[in-house]
Amino acid sequence: MNFLFVKTKGKTGTFRKVLSDKTIYENIPSFDDNRPYNDELRLHNDQWFILEQFSQKPYAPQLVTEAFNAAVWSQIDRVDYEKIDFLVSVQSEGNQLMFQNITSSLILKRQSWLSLDEQPSLLNRDHVLVIHNTADAYYLRDVDRLYFQRLSAITSIFPGINELYNEATDAEVENALQLDLLDVAPNFTKEQVKTANRRKIREAMDMYNNYTPQQKAQLSGYLQKYCPGLTFDANSSKFSVTDEKELTQLLNGLCQRYYTTEISNEKRVALTVEGV
Repeated sequence: MNFLFVKTKGKTGTFRKVLSDKTIYENIPSFDDNRPYNDELRLHNDQWFILEQFSQKPYAPQLVTEAFNAAVWSQIDRVDYEKIDFLVSVQSEGNQLMFQNITSSLILKRQSWLSLDEQPSLLNRDHVLVIHNTADAYYLRDVDRLYFQRLSAITSIFPGINELYNEATDAEVENALQLDLLDVAPNFTKEQVKTANRRKIREAMDMYNNYTPQQKAQLSGYLQKYCPGLTFDANSSKFSVTDEKELTQLLNGLCQRYYTTEISNEKRVALTVEGV
């Protein structure tokens, strides 16, 4: 039997069942054209990065490291819909796991859609979660391999996997410091950016370059909410960065590493991010 699970956000987040006996991904790629992860490599559409012995990695989730048993996990409650972090489709008797990252733009609320079937109809739904045709990552249990195409798309699914990133080059650091939303102090140059932030720059820029215009427009509000230590100039719409500490805050923000605890309503940064 196939299952659809979601993982809820926060330190107390856990896997919850959503659907049973449903096949979410009908067409699984062949993964024949694969290669080990390399920051510098840009894949074609039918190419995949491969990570061997994934279950042995410290960032492999519980659904991967333990024998699959659907009875262990409870059904998701309606109140938890907005807490969904990512989804997992478990197929082929637990041997295939497909992961998709979920951002706020993929959860549609109180909207109407026009269904253009043979007989057009108007659909009204309170909560709709958009599932892509292709998953962000595929885990095949029989060969213990994870396949993916963009590392930045799965860093929030597998906390700690961003260790695969190499350090950003001087040119990449300079490009990051020249982002339109930044006002970097003249005396804070690439020479002051240390190893931890050079790794984060690779991840942050990878994510930023794949944001939609709508997602980039949301960044300012997100950064103001979670990075009060960064000075924001409303006239220029830029954040001031004067040292390593402020750069760390900014990069964590670009990677959406900040969250609010569900019970105490405290704002925190994910502890799995290196250098925090």
